[in-house]
Amino acid sequence: MKKITLQMIADRLGVSKALVSKALAGDSAVNEGTRETIWKTAEEMGYRFKTARRFGPDTQPGMMAVLMPRAYLDDMEYWGNVIQGIEQELLQHNFSMLLSSIDISLSPQEGLLSSIDDQQVSGAIAMGHLPDSYIEALKAKHFPFIMVDASRLDPKVDHILANNYLGAYEATVHLLAAGHRSVGFVGDADTSWSFRERYRGFREAVSDFAAREGEELEAIVIGGIGVSGNGMYTAPELDEQIADAVRRDRPITGLFCANDLTALETLKRLGALGVNCPADISIVGFDDLTLTKLMRPNLTTVRVPKAAIGSRAAELVIRRLQHPDVVPELVLLSTELIERESVRCVNVRDADGIRA
Repeated sequence: MKKITLQMIADRLGVSKALVSKALAGDSAVNEGTRETIWKTAEEMGYRFKTARRFGPDTQPGMMAVLMPRAYLDDMEYWGNVIQGIEQELLQHNFSMLLSSIDISLSPQEGLLSSIDDQQVSGAIAMGHLPDSYIEALKAKHFPFIMVDASRLDPKVDHILANNYLGAYEATVHLLAAGHRSVGFVGDADTSWSFRERYRGFREAVSDFAAREGEELEAIVIGGIGVSGNGMYTAPELDEQIADAVRRDRPITGLFCANDLTALETLKRLGALGVNCPADISIVGFDDLTLTKLMRPNLTTVRVPKAAIGSRAAELVIRRLQHPDVVPELVLLSTELIERESVRCVNVRDADGIRA
């Protein structure tokens, strides 16, 4: 069956494509009679609607689905703040939120909301590490949705996340400016797009600092910890590589951890080795969870604007509903370095010394 486009509807009625797009999005600027005529014609032609009729002043409130892996229910401080931002913004636009936690072991046919197939929701916000099969299933339905902090980039789908690269770059420069010349990145960079970007920021900050200052720096990667659709994980090599990092001839004195939970796990293992922060080693995290102010020492970290990500995500999906043919956006929100007690300034000679 031939796909019916906005232009074909416009040609049938002798109007502009832009007018058809506005009418199908429920734009109140379009005369009510004109909207009804365009909707009726579109239905008769078999147009596959990307949005429900939610936007006129007399319409009923809409429903927006928020989809995320079920394991994220165990990390509701981070995702809870994002969800709160989504809900508050949706309410401003007369939308309700339907939160769906997904068992990612299920196929999309089993795991996706039936309400998506039944057109009971107007659109969706897909969060975090949903499997690629779920994203492809949503795309195949020609269903309006966006991604938030996903583990993949897709040029055909709107995506919003923190500027992980610049946040990591700033955090690493902070360690280097404090005198640390032997530094490490903690985390499996290949587990998520966010971790990859944070590793890229770390790597390029070290490279740029060395070139600018004309100094020899040492940078290593400590793996065995990361994130997935099943939550955080650790592997035996984490303990081994942390021990190697602090016992080498030129011990690591500064660590940038891919997120705050990674920093917490790292501090536990360093404590078991008798290595103290910040006296022996400085640590920076990422996310600024509440636990960073409860840890001893309080953790220097990169603050992610979690509620703002949620709010912007809601704006973006509503924009996608109203204007289904606009170019997809990749939106990066700025982060902020929060300096606390876990980073100590050292002179270069001390930083290059040998830890007993």
